[in-house]
Amino acid sequence: MKRLLYIFLWGLMLTACEIPFEIKQEGESRIYLQGVVDNGLVTISSLYATPISGEQGSLSGLKTVFSVNGKEVELHGSPIPLEEGDELYVEVSADGLETASGSTVVPPRPQITDLSWERIQVDTIDATEIRMTLDHAPLEDEYYAIQILRRDDVFYVGGDVETFVSYPTPGYILTAAESGSFDLADFIQVNYNGRYLGGPDYQPISLLTKKQFDGALYKFYLNSFDASILEQIRNSMPGGDTGMIGGDIVSGEVGPGSGPGTIPGDIRIPIRVETQYSFTFYRLSPGFYFYAKALFQSNFDFLANMGLIPANFTWSNVHGGLGFVGAVTSTTLGPYQFEN
Repeated sequence: MKRLLYIFLWGLMLTACEIPFEIKQEGESRIYLQGVVDNGLVTISSLYATPISGEQGSLSGLKTVFSVNGKEVELHGSPIPLEEGDELYVEVSADGLETASGSTVVPPRPQITDLSWERIQVDTIDATEIRMTLDHAPLEDEYYAIQILRRDDVFYVGGDVETFVSYPTPGYILTAAESGSFDLADFIQVNYNGRYLGGPDYQPISLLTKKQFDGALYKFYLNSFDASILEQIRNSMPGGDTGMIGGDIVSGEVGPGSGPGTIPGDIRIPIRVETQYSFTFYRLSPGFYFYAKALFQSNFDFLANMGLIPANFTWSNVHGGLGFVGAVTSTTLGPYQFEN
């Protein structure tokens, strides 16, 4: 594992070198479109996209059309009834720009037939193994994702309660002996808040394909050995917003004088902590999956230069513009309280 990390850090130092070059980009301004349909909730986001050499602009005369199975539907900001296989179409037009349009199909809702867990002690690792079983073994052209939400309720003397939320990364390795099988391709994550893919809100989903399953079984660990590998990678990331590879990031600002157990100017004594986990399991349309993967790769182009992940290629299923149109369905399990 150390050899892997040394190679990684050495590659980071190489990418820190500045190489001057001239950017030449020609083309016309386009509409950037994200059409996301999440369990019937439709969110259509449109932006004015201009080439690097072009002038900034704004969308005027904006018109949006959304249809289900060829019939236009008026949107009111609340979920609409949809069924598996429904064909969805989004079209956005604006003054002076080519019309952007895209389509997708509502995927089946994932069916979890069984969920079980087991506490595992290996060397110094005290992990929890989670086993989820689908109603069928995923096929090559089926795409999934999982979001793990951890909630810590800290109880203090006097009755005060403070809540902290984080999003752990599912792990697959328990011991250092298994570190040779560590693969960053197993940790493709992007932010997703149910309305927009790749936004600033830290709510990561982990993309899954047939590769992560054993038949219909998806197995992962909480507090696994590869979590430490990911932590060292995060600590070595270049500065700026790079879309970090998941992890237990506590929501809100945490620093000196803040966090569980302390408030500036006040002293509170914690007496217990209750931890709960919820799991949201997603079925993704192909367009949603491929665009999410492209976003991840664009955030980590420096890793592609080092040969650690595949090179990024721009992907879009929008005609006449940029972006994507995709749909997801999901099932949420929990909350579960594992023994400490």
